[in-house]
Parts: sequence; C-alpha cells; structure tokens
Amino acid sequence: MRPACNILLIIIDQLRADCLHGALGDHVDLPVLRAFLADSVAFLQHYSVASPCGPSRASILTGQYAMNHRSVRNGAPLRHDTPTLPAELRLAGYRPLLFGYTDTSRDPRVHGVDHPAMYTYEYPMAGFEEVVEMRFAESLPWQAHLRRKGYRFENLASLFLPVQSAPGSPRLDDPALYAAADSDTAFLTDRFLEHMAEREPNWFAHLTYLRPHPPLTAPAPYNRMVAPSSLPLPARLETPAEEAALHPFFGPALRHRTAADCIEGFPELDATDENVQTLRATYLGLAAEVDHHLGRVFRFLKDSG
Repeated sequence: MRPACNILLIIIDQLRADCLHGALGDHVDLPVLRAFLADSVAFLQHYSVASPCGPSRASILTGQYAMNHRSVRNGAPLRHDTPTLPAELRLAGYRPLLFGYTDTSRDPRVHGVDHPAMYTYEYPMAGFEEVVEMRFAESLPWQAHLRRKGYRFENLASLFLPVQSAPGSPRLDDPALYAAADSDTAFLTDRFLEHMAEREPNWFAHLTYLRPHPPLTAPAPYNRMVAPSSLPLPARLETPAEEAALHPFFGPALRHRTAADCIEGFPELDATDENVQTLRATYLGLAAEVDHHLGRVFRFLKDSG
C-alpha cells in the first residue's frame, strides 16, 4: 500500500529555544518560525537528551535515549541493527530523502576497513538516500557551486574567515566571503526546492540546516543585523572560578571550549563581554537567515498544495 501523506522533518542545528520564547527572543526577528509556532503544536518543555550533534540526532531519529543507542559522542558508532526512522519509513512505503546530514558514525562490524563510512564520523544514517551532501567537514556540492560562481578560496575552513570590509583591524562581525544568495543555507534551500518540485506525492524528506552552528561568520546583511549592544549580558556568578565550582563538568568544559573556537581567524580571542556579545549577535543573524529560507520552504509547500 502506498503512503497516504507527505512528511517533512526539519532540524536546525544549535538553534536555542530562547530565540523564540525566552531572553534572546526579544532581540531577533524570526517571523516565519514565530508564525509557525503560533499555528502548531509546540513542546515547550522538550529538552535534547544529548548535547553533541551526532548523539542528539541519533536520539531524534531512533526515538532512544543516548544511554540506549550508545552513540554517546560524535564518532561513537551507532549499532547497525538499531531501528531508525528512515528504515521504518521504508517499510511503510516511503523513500527517505536526506538534504543535509545526520552525523552518523556507522558500525565498523558490518563495513570493510576501506568503506567510505569508516573515514568519517558524519556518514548518512542507514536508510536515507543522500540527495544533497552538506556535511560539516565536506559540503562538496556547495564548494563546487561557489567555485562556479567565481569565488576563490583555499578550502572549506577558509570560507568561514570573515572578510575585512573596512580599513583598520579585522572585526569579528565582518561579512563572509560569499553573498547571502550563495550561503550554505541558501544553497541547501535552493537544492531542496528544485528537487521537491519534481517529486510525486507521498514523500518523506529530512531537511537539516547547519546554521546557526559555528563558525559564527555570516554573509551581509546578516552579519550586522543585530546590534551587540542591544543584547542583555548573560546571567552569571561573580567569577569563572565560582561557575566552575558548581559542577565537576563545568571547569573542564569552560577550559576546553573558548570564544576563539566559535570563529575562524581569531585564535587568541579573549572572552570579553564585547567579543562575546558580538559573536552572539552574529549567531542571531545566522538564525534570522535560516528563518528567511524556511519562509521559502513553507511558501513552496502552500503554493504546491
């Protein structure tokens, strides 16, 4: 029996809930997501069961806690016999289409040592048909698109170096090399819309956006859409030492992840209030960019019936 409806599952990587209903929500305009929230069933007490990308996605796509599926960090393999959403949908007659990435590390017990899945932690989850590859460490179709458009860059990492836009010292909120029309978010949306326009009804598609995940570099105008001075400072204790003492995890976590890890080209960046607020403003600009392109997706769904 053929499936009876279309299913679109969208994941936005590292979009904080309080961008929509919380402290940050008053400082960024996300009209598409807000309208969708108002017209939807919303689980406002939902929490991710794991913080790294791979384990969190494994939980979403298997319905299991990380302690059960055991892929507890990026690179930890997901057992080959774990029931997954795409595999179950195939049994129901769907053809699961992947636009983006699932960050799945495959089980080495069922793959040869030279299998491509053994050379990456972000292989597509078994059951998906990878229509557009937009993996965090590769994104080869997007790179090819940019080169065809005339952009010159050394590698994927160099695409996220802010391009100095005025004389003087480089700024954290300088724009990306590429125009907004050619960003990774725009490219993925373009490919999704092109492909789905030709699909027959009764499809399942998984659309996954990297942004607003770091590196926190945005194309104009999103790089300066939000004024850093307009953002509230984080609620915090008097000193980092007091915060680290709250839990055994906090100290190592604070030492391991720094403000410099959030952006390319500033390896000695200090976590001053000014720098952190600038990075947070860029983050919100990237969220606004995703919101804009979700508007295109929703218009396509409505216009096409």
